[in-house]
Amino acid sequence: MRKSALPAPGGLFPERMRKMKAEREKIHAKVKADSVRLNGSKLELTADEETCTFLLVSEGSCTLQMGENDLLLNPGSALLLGAGDAVLSAAGAAVPELVGCRFPLSALHELRSATQRDFARLFLPGEATVLYGPVLWTRRLRTLLEMMRSAMPEQDYPGGLYLLLILHYVEQECLAESSATARPRNETIEQVCAYLAANYRQKFSLTEVAARFYLSPYYLSRLFRRVTGQSIVDYLNNRRIEAAQKLLETSELSISAIAEQTGFASAAHFRRVFREVMDISPLQYRKKQTK
Repeated sequence: MRKSALPAPGGLFPERMRKMKAEREKIHAKVKADSVRLNGSKLELTADEETCTFLLVSEGSCTLQMGENDLLLNPGSALLLGAGDAVLSAAGAAVPELVGCRFPLSALHELRSATQRDFARLFLPGEATVLYGPVLWTRRLRTLLEMMRSAMPEQDYPGGLYLLLILHYVEQECLAESSATARPRNETIEQVCAYLAANYRQKFSLTEVAARFYLSPYYLSRLFRRVTGQSIVDYLNNRRIEAAQKLLETSELSISAIAEQTGFASAAHFRRVFREVMDISPLQYRKKQTK
């Protein structure tokens, strides 16, 4: 019986493989990452090429104007912006810092062809979605965005792979929020969030915060949880932990000094909350960052 010759490795579907590689490279090239500081200026996002935008607020608060809608974005929040003109402007004393990426809607269609996952429904034209995820979720997204930005000059820049990972985590948070009770927008709570984010170093009680906004502590506590999905204490501690992370990464301050600068009552309180949020002690976190 005559044996047929086996094709050379990699030669089974050469044309198809070339096309797949070309499609991947096309997606990678379309994804651009960047960081922005709104230092007394505005950032205009235009709808050229049906561009979608994902932004993560690292510090400060800013206002998004899109059509007739105004949204207040606070630290730790993520913005999903469909194709459309929008303007971001600073809100409050702290200079807003954002990190994010932009990509055409066609990149999402190409990802759908490659992965069978429809991310385009998260970026509907002319619509904006704000997510308030947990600290670890925010940290993971910020790390991916920073890795994406660092890798952009590389010849084999895998922009599409970074985008796929980011959208995977975003989709999971969207599903988590949609499975919970619908959270209405509330301008008062947005103002409370902005106030807490700008003044996290201060030590204040629920009664003091409620009095500042002419609400009873009980009503503010219930309304805040209904709108944001978390308590005021959790929201405030999350902002403090985010600030502490930066100090642990960029300074040689002692744990006690960092606890004081970020508004914790004591170093012991800071260690306990940090471990609850991050599943690691502050010193262990610092050692991991310096490796």
